[in-house]
Amino acid sequence: KKHSMPMVISGLVLALCCGRDGKLSSLHRHLVNHYPQLCLATGQQPDRPISRAQLPLLLAKVNGNLLADLLFTWFGLVLTPAHKRWFAVDGKELRGSIKPAHKRGEACVSVLDHASSQVVGQAYYQGNKESERPTTRQLLNDRGLYHQQLSLDALHLNPLTVNAIQGAGGVYMIGLKGNQAKLYQHCLALSLVEKAAYERSDEAQRGHGRIEQRSYRCFRVDSWALAQRWQASGLSWVIAVKRLEYTLAGEKMSETTSYFVSNAQVVDQKQANALFDAIRQHWLIEVMHHRRDVTLSEDKLRTGDGVISRLMSSLRALVINLLGKTKPVNMTAQIEGFADKFHTLTQFMTQQMIL
Repeated sequence: KKHSMPMVISGLVLALCCGRDGKLSSLHRHLVNHYPQLCLATGQQPDRPISRAQLPLLLAKVNGNLLADLLFTWFGLVLTPAHKRWFAVDGKELRGSIKPAHKRGEACVSVLDHASSQVVGQAYYQGNKESERPTTRQLLNDRGLYHQQLSLDALHLNPLTVNAIQGAGGVYMIGLKGNQAKLYQHCLALSLVEKAAYERSDEAQRGHGRIEQRSYRCFRVDSWALAQRWQASGLSWVIAVKRLEYTLAGEKMSETTSYFVSNAQVVDQKQANALFDAIRQHWLIEVMHHRRDVTLSEDKLRTGDGVISRLMSSLRALVINLLGKTKPVNMTAQIEGFADKFHTLTQFMTQQMIL
Protein backbone atom coordinates (compact mmCIF):
# COMPACT_ATOMS: atom_id res chain seq x y z
CA LYS A 1 0.00 0.00 0.00
CA LYS A 2 1.03 3.56 -0.65
CA HIS A 3 0.17 6.51 1.54
CA SER A 4 0.61 10.22 0.86
CA MET A 5 3.29 11.54 3.18
CA PRO A 6 2.06 15.18 2.92
CA MET A 7 -1.47 14.11 3.84
CA VAL A 8 -0.28 12.16 6.87
CA ILE A 9 1.91 15.01 8.13
CA SER A 10 -0.86 17.56 7.48
CA GLY A 11 -3.27 15.38 9.45
CA LEU A 12 -0.86 15.24 12.38
CA VAL A 13 -0.44 19.04 12.36
CA LEU A 14 -4.22 19.48 12.48
CA ALA A 15 -4.44 16.95 15.32
CA LEU A 16 -1.80 18.88 17.29
CA CYS A 17 -3.78 22.10 16.76
CA CYS A 18 -6.79 20.36 18.29
CA GLY A 19 -4.91 19.31 21.42
CA ARG A 20 -4.63 15.60 20.62
CA ASP A 21 -0.93 15.32 21.47
CA GLY A 22 0.40 12.98 24.15
CA LYS A 23 -0.37 9.63 22.51
CA LEU A 24 0.26 8.52 18.94
CA SER A 25 -3.02 6.57 19.04
CA SER A 26 -4.94 9.76 19.87
CA LEU A 27 -3.26 11.62 17.03
CA HIS A 28 -4.09 8.75 14.67
CA ARG A 29 -7.76 8.66 15.70
CA HIS A 30 -8.08 12.38 15.00
CA LEU A 31 -6.46 11.90 11.58
CA VAL A 32 -8.87 9.06 10.72
CA ASN A 33 -11.99 10.80 12.04
CA HIS A 34 -11.30 13.99 10.07
CA TYR A 35 -9.71 12.46 6.97
CA PRO A 36 -12.70 13.20 4.65
CA GLN A 37 -12.65 16.89 5.66
CA LEU A 38 -8.87 17.00 5.16
CA CYS A 39 -9.24 15.54 1.66
CA LEU A 40 -11.96 18.07 0.87
CA ALA A 41 -9.84 20.99 2.12
CA THR A 42 -6.81 19.91 0.09
CA GLY A 43 -8.69 18.82 -3.03
CA GLN A 44 -7.38 15.27 -2.77
CA GLN A 45 -9.30 12.18 -3.81
CA PRO A 46 -10.65 10.50 -0.66
CA ASP A 47 -8.90 7.23 0.12
CA ARG A 48 -8.48 4.99 3.11
CA PRO A 49 -6.38 6.73 5.78
CA ILE A 50 -3.23 5.13 7.07
CA SER A 51 -3.68 2.44 9.71
CA ARG A 52 -2.44 2.76 13.30
CA ALA A 53 0.11 -0.02 12.72
CA GLN A 54 1.50 1.61 9.58
CA LEU A 55 1.70 5.14 10.99
CA PRO A 56 4.97 4.79 12.99
CA LEU A 57 6.54 2.81 10.12
CA LEU A 58 5.78 5.64 7.71
CA LEU A 59 6.91 8.38 10.11
CA ALA A 60 10.21 6.58 10.70
CA LYS A 61 11.01 7.05 7.00
CA VAL A 62 10.79 10.86 7.20
CA ASN A 63 14.08 12.74 7.05
CA GLY A 64 13.57 14.81 10.20
CA ASN A 65 16.48 17.19 9.59
CA LEU A 66 15.32 17.91 6.03
CA LEU A 67 11.73 18.48 7.21
CA ALA A 68 12.87 20.88 9.94
CA ASP A 69 15.01 22.79 7.44
CA LEU A 70 12.07 23.06 5.02
CA LEU A 71 9.69 24.24 7.75
CA PHE A 72 11.94 26.96 9.09
CA THR A 73 13.06 28.07 5.62
CA TRP A 74 9.48 28.36 4.35
CA PHE A 75 7.98 29.92 7.47
CA GLY A 76 11.09 31.57 8.91
CA LEU A 77 12.37 35.13 9.03
CA VAL A 78 14.53 36.82 6.40
CA LEU A 79 17.72 37.81 8.23
CA THR A 80 20.48 40.15 7.12
CA PRO A 81 23.73 41.20 8.82
CA ALA A 82 22.65 44.84 8.63
CA HIS A 83 19.40 44.27 10.53
CA LYS A 84 20.21 42.53 13.80
CA ARG A 85 17.53 40.94 15.99
CA TRP A 86 17.69 39.29 19.41
CA PHE A 87 17.31 35.52 19.51
CA ALA A 88 17.16 33.21 22.53
CA VAL A 89 18.87 29.81 22.27
CA ASP A 90 18.21 26.88 24.61
CA GLY A 91 17.98 23.10 24.66
CA LYS A 92 15.22 20.77 25.84
CA GLU A 93 15.05 17.06 26.56
CA LEU A 94 12.32 15.13 24.72
CA ARG A 95 11.44 13.05 27.77
CA GLY A 96 9.04 10.78 25.94
CA SER A 97 11.99 9.39 23.97
CA ILE A 98 13.90 8.20 27.06
CA LYS A 99 13.99 4.40 27.03
CA PRO A 100 13.66 2.29 30.20
CA ALA A 101 16.88 2.11 32.25
CA HIS A 102 18.27 5.15 30.39
CA LYS A 103 18.74 8.67 31.76
CA ARG A 104 18.87 10.56 28.46
CA GLY A 105 17.02 10.42 25.16
CA GLU A 106 16.52 12.67 22.18
CA ALA A 107 16.97 16.39 22.78
CA CYS A 108 16.41 19.50 20.69
CA VAL A 109 17.95 22.97 20.56
CA SER A 110 15.62 25.81 19.60
CA VAL A 111 16.21 29.39 18.49
CA LEU A 112 13.44 31.86 19.39
CA ASP A 113 12.98 35.41 18.11
CA HIS A 114 12.62 37.80 21.08
CA ALA A 115 10.31 40.18 19.24
CA SER A 116 7.79 37.73 17.75
CA SER A 117 8.29 34.63 19.97
CA GLN A 118 8.59 32.61 16.75
CA VAL A 119 10.83 29.53 16.59
CA VAL A 120 13.23 30.18 13.69
CA GLY A 121 15.42 27.10 13.94
CA GLN A 122 15.67 23.74 15.63
CA ALA A 123 18.28 20.96 15.72
CA TYR A 124 18.50 17.61 17.47
CA TYR A 125 21.04 15.43 19.23
CA GLN A 126 21.11 12.15 21.13
CA GLY A 127 21.61 12.92 24.81
CA ASN A 128 23.43 9.67 25.56
CA LYS A 129 26.05 10.18 22.87
CA GLU A 130 26.13 13.82 21.81
CA SER A 131 26.37 17.26 23.39
CA GLU A 132 24.23 20.39 23.24
CA ARG A 133 27.11 22.80 22.64
CA PRO A 134 28.37 21.53 19.24
CA THR A 135 24.76 21.01 18.13
CA THR A 136 24.03 24.64 18.98
CA ARG A 137 27.08 25.90 17.10
CA GLN A 138 26.09 23.87 14.03
CA LEU A 139 22.52 25.16 14.21
CA LEU A 140 23.64 28.80 14.42
CA ASN A 141 25.95 28.23 11.47
CA ASP A 142 23.33 26.45 9.34
CA ARG A 143 20.66 29.07 10.01
CA GLY A 144 23.07 31.98 9.44
CA LEU A 145 22.58 33.38 12.94
CA TYR A 146 26.14 34.02 14.06
CA HIS A 147 25.91 37.66 12.95
CA GLN A 148 22.73 38.28 14.96
CA GLN A 149 22.21 39.14 18.66
CA LEU A 150 22.05 35.95 20.74
CA SER A 151 21.08 35.26 24.35
CA LEU A 152 22.24 31.91 25.74
CA ASP A 153 22.52 30.21 29.11
CA ALA A 154 25.77 29.57 31.00
CA LEU A 155 26.33 26.17 29.35
CA HIS A 156 27.38 27.95 26.16
CA LEU A 157 29.95 30.25 27.75
CA ASN A 158 33.05 28.74 26.15
CA PRO A 159 35.68 30.16 23.77
CA LEU A 160 34.54 28.16 20.71
CA THR A 161 31.03 29.63 20.82
CA VAL A 162 31.80 33.22 21.81
CA ASN A 163 34.75 33.49 19.42
CA ALA A 164 32.55 32.34 16.53
CA ILE A 165 29.90 34.96 17.35
CA GLN A 166 32.50 37.70 17.81
CA GLY A 167 34.27 36.73 14.58
CA ALA A 168 31.02 36.92 12.59
CA GLY A 169 30.21 40.39 13.92
CA GLY A 170 27.42 39.18 16.17
CA VAL A 171 26.50 40.09 19.73
CA TYR A 172 26.10 37.64 22.59
CA MET A 173 24.54 37.81 26.04
CA ILE A 174 25.46 34.68 28.00
CA GLY A 175 24.84 33.65 31.58
CA LEU A 176 27.86 33.44 33.88
CA LYS A 177 28.02 30.78 36.58
CA GLY A 178 30.51 28.67 38.45
CA ASN A 179 31.25 26.42 35.47
CA GLN A 180 33.75 29.14 34.46
CA ALA A 181 35.17 29.55 37.97
CA LYS A 182 38.01 32.04 37.34
CA LEU A 183 35.97 34.28 35.06
CA TYR A 184 33.06 34.14 37.51
CA GLN A 185 35.27 35.14 40.46
CA HIS A 186 36.81 37.99 38.46
CA CYS A 187 33.43 39.39 37.40
CA LEU A 188 31.96 38.95 40.88
CA ALA A 189 34.84 40.90 42.42
CA LEU A 190 34.47 43.56 39.73
CA SER A 191 30.79 44.05 40.56
CA LEU A 192 31.61 44.39 44.27
CA VAL A 193 34.39 46.99 44.08
CA GLU A 194 33.71 48.99 40.90
CA LYS A 195 31.05 51.59 40.21
CA ALA A 196 28.51 50.55 37.60
CA ALA A 197 28.73 52.36 34.27
CA TYR A 198 24.97 52.00 33.73
CA GLU A 199 22.11 51.08 36.06
CA ARG A 200 18.38 50.55 35.93
CA SER A 201 15.67 49.55 38.40
CA ASP A 202 12.38 48.23 37.05
CA GLU A 203 9.03 48.74 38.69
CA ALA A 204 7.78 45.93 40.89
CA GLN A 205 5.58 43.42 39.09
CA ARG A 206 2.82 41.39 40.64
CA GLY A 207 2.07 37.85 39.50
CA HIS A 208 1.99 34.17 40.48
CA GLY A 209 1.13 35.06 44.07
CA ARG A 210 4.15 37.27 44.69
CA ILE A 211 5.72 40.64 43.95
CA GLU A 212 8.99 40.73 42.00
CA GLN A 213 11.40 43.59 41.39
CA ARG A 214 14.53 43.54 39.22
CA SER A 215 17.51 45.90 39.13
CA TYR A 216 20.41 45.88 36.67
CA ARG A 217 24.01 47.10 36.89
CA CYS A 218 26.46 47.07 33.99
CA PHE A 219 30.26 47.04 34.51
CA ARG A 220 33.03 47.44 31.95
CA VAL A 221 35.55 44.57 31.71
CA ASP A 222 39.12 45.27 30.60
CA SER A 223 40.28 42.64 28.13
CA TRP A 224 43.85 42.68 29.47
CA ALA A 225 42.57 41.38 32.82
CA LEU A 226 41.06 38.25 31.24
CA ALA A 227 42.75 34.91 30.70
CA GLN A 228 44.34 34.20 27.32
CA ARG A 229 41.49 31.89 26.27
CA TRP A 230 39.07 34.86 26.32
CA GLN A 231 41.22 37.36 24.43
CA ALA A 232 39.48 36.82 21.06
CA SER A 233 35.98 36.80 22.53
CA GLY A 234 35.44 40.56 22.62
CA LEU A 235 34.05 40.19 26.15
CA SER A 236 33.68 43.75 27.43
CA TRP A 237 30.72 43.90 29.84
CA VAL A 238 29.37 42.06 32.85
CA ILE A 239 25.78 42.65 33.94
CA ALA A 240 24.57 41.91 37.46
CA VAL A 241 20.82 41.34 37.81
CA LYS A 242 19.34 41.43 41.32
CA ARG A 243 15.89 39.94 41.78
CA LEU A 244 13.88 40.60 44.94
CA GLU A 245 10.73 38.63 45.69
CA TYR A 246 8.08 39.64 48.23
CA THR A 247 4.82 38.17 49.38
CA LEU A 248 1.65 40.06 48.51
CA ALA A 249 1.73 41.32 52.10
CA GLY A 250 5.15 42.90 51.50
CA GLU A 251 7.34 40.38 53.35
CA LYS A 252 10.66 39.62 51.70
CA MET A 253 10.85 36.05 50.34
CA SER A 254 14.19 35.84 48.52
CA GLU A 255 17.03 37.81 46.98
CA THR A 256 19.15 36.43 44.13
CA THR A 257 21.81 37.93 41.88
CA SER A 258 22.60 36.55 38.43
CA TYR A 259 25.49 37.50 36.18
CA PHE A 260 25.78 37.79 32.40
CA VAL A 261 28.62 38.71 30.05
CA SER A 262 28.44 40.37 26.65
CA ASN A 263 30.60 41.69 23.82
CA ALA A 264 28.10 44.45 22.95
CA GLN A 265 29.26 47.97 22.16
CA VAL A 266 27.58 50.07 24.85
CA VAL A 267 28.13 53.84 24.77
CA ASP A 268 24.94 55.20 26.35
CA GLN A 269 22.05 54.31 28.63
CA LYS A 270 19.79 53.41 25.70
CA GLN A 271 22.15 50.66 24.55
CA ALA A 272 22.55 49.45 28.12
CA ASN A 273 18.77 49.26 28.44
CA ALA A 274 18.68 47.12 25.29
CA LEU A 275 20.98 44.61 27.01
CA PHE A 276 18.85 44.66 30.16
CA ASP A 277 15.73 44.01 28.06
CA ALA A 278 17.45 41.16 26.24
CA ILE A 279 18.14 39.43 29.56
CA ARG A 280 14.50 39.75 30.55
CA GLN A 281 13.25 38.56 27.17
CA HIS A 282 15.39 35.41 27.23
CA TRP A 283 12.78 33.79 29.49
CA LEU A 284 10.40 33.67 26.49
CA ILE A 285 12.08 30.47 25.35
CA GLU A 286 11.17 28.88 28.69
CA VAL A 287 7.56 29.95 28.07
CA MET A 288 7.74 28.16 24.71
CA HIS A 289 9.08 25.01 26.42
CA HIS A 290 6.24 25.22 28.96
CA ARG A 291 3.68 25.38 26.16
CA ARG A 292 5.20 22.33 24.51
CA ASP A 293 5.04 20.35 27.75
CA VAL A 294 1.75 21.56 29.23
CA THR A 295 -0.42 22.78 26.33
CA LEU A 296 0.76 20.26 23.72
CA SER A 297 1.76 17.40 26.10
CA GLU A 298 5.11 16.85 24.40
CA ASP A 299 6.68 14.83 27.20
CA LYS A 300 3.70 12.44 27.35
CA LEU A 301 4.20 11.18 23.80
CA ARG A 302 6.35 8.10 24.35
CA THR A 303 8.09 6.51 21.40
CA GLY A 304 11.16 4.32 21.11
CA ASP A 305 12.06 5.70 17.68
CA GLY A 306 14.17 8.85 17.79
CA VAL A 307 13.15 9.78 14.24
CA ILE A 308 9.49 10.01 15.27
CA SER A 309 10.37 12.05 18.37
CA ARG A 310 12.29 14.54 16.25
CA LEU A 311 9.58 14.71 13.61
CA MET A 312 6.84 15.42 16.15
CA SER A 313 9.05 18.03 17.83
CA SER A 314 9.41 19.90 14.52
CA LEU A 315 5.65 19.77 13.96
CA ARG A 316 5.03 21.16 17.46
CA ALA A 317 7.37 24.06 16.72
CA LEU A 318 5.37 24.73 13.55
CA VAL A 319 2.08 24.63 15.49
CA ILE A 320 3.40 27.01 18.17
CA ASN A 321 4.52 29.44 15.46
CA LEU A 322 1.15 29.28 13.70
CA LEU A 323 -0.95 29.70 16.84
CA GLY A 324 1.35 32.49 18.05
CA LYS A 325 0.46 34.63 15.04
CA THR A 326 -3.03 35.30 16.38
CA LYS A 327 -1.99 37.16 19.55
CA PRO A 328 -3.26 38.07 22.06
CA VAL A 329 -5.63 35.07 21.95
CA ASN A 330 -4.82 32.46 24.60
CA MET A 331 -3.21 29.40 22.99
CA THR A 332 -5.29 26.95 25.03
CA ALA A 333 -8.45 28.78 23.95
CA GLN A 334 -7.32 28.57 20.32
CA ILE A 335 -6.80 24.82 20.55
CA GLU A 336 -10.18 24.26 22.18
CA GLY A 337 -11.84 26.42 19.51
CA PHE A 338 -10.22 24.46 16.69
CA ALA A 339 -11.24 21.17 18.34
CA ASP A 340 -14.87 22.34 18.41
CA LYS A 341 -14.88 23.84 14.90
CA PHE A 342 -12.69 21.79 12.56
CA HIS A 343 -13.84 23.78 9.53
CA THR A 344 -12.42 26.93 11.14
CA LEU A 345 -9.10 25.12 11.57
CA THR A 346 -8.91 24.07 7.90
CA GLN A 347 -9.69 27.65 6.84
CA PHE A 348 -6.94 28.96 9.14
CA MET A 349 -4.44 26.42 7.79
CA THR A 350 -5.34 27.33 4.21
CA GLN A 351 -4.73 31.01 4.96
CA GLN A 352 -1.35 30.12 6.52
CA MET A 353 -0.42 28.12 3.37
CA ILE A 354 -0.23 24.82 5.24
CA LEU A 355 -3.00 23.12 3.27
